[in-house]
Amino acid sequence: MKKNVLFISLAMMFQVSIAQDDLVITGKTKITKELTPKQIIDSLEARFPDAKSVAYYKIPHDAAAKGWEITVDDNIPGDNDIDMYTLKFKRADFQYYGLYKADGTLVMSKYKETVTHVPDAIKASLQNLSKQYPGYKLSSKTYYKNTNYDNSKEYYEFIASNGKDTKKVVYNGAGELVKVK
Repeated sequence: MKKNVLFISLAMMFQVSIAQDDLVITGKTKITKELTPKQIIDSLEARFPDAKSVAYYKIPHDAAAKGWEITVDDNIPGDNDIDMYTLKFKRADFQYYGLYKADGTLVMSKYKETVTHVPDAIKASLQNLSKQYPGYKLSSKTYYKNTNYDNSKEYYEFIASNGKDTKKVVYNGAGELVKVK
């Protein structure tokens, strides 16, 4: 009996970690580096000169107007009549997604990092999560840091669980809980 409970618990934790492991980019066309505007390549290389194995995607303006389709919560600022581009790569310490305009302007980014890199204000708030949502605990070892460069807002997404139930928990940069879904 104890083996079954342990196995089920481990399987559920593994499933939660897989669910947050990789984002799916929808409404896109995978393209080559050569088909990506030079300004975007230059912008990426200025920010991450050591980026390797970069994947390039073209996002049509009508898809970007509905929201950056790697999550449903992102709202795309700016001109919705131009095509956008998403770049994705991994490093040992994080995974990066960037949404760019054709002129190389970074509109939004999403970093997947380990929980050890969480700002202190958010760590303190996470410790109080079970007071606001009894029974829920942080269940992921990674989180997503989302930055909207148009309004300079940052959000941090975590996965919390209460037995079988999981929730996405979103904090702002000040460590305030802003959304649970």
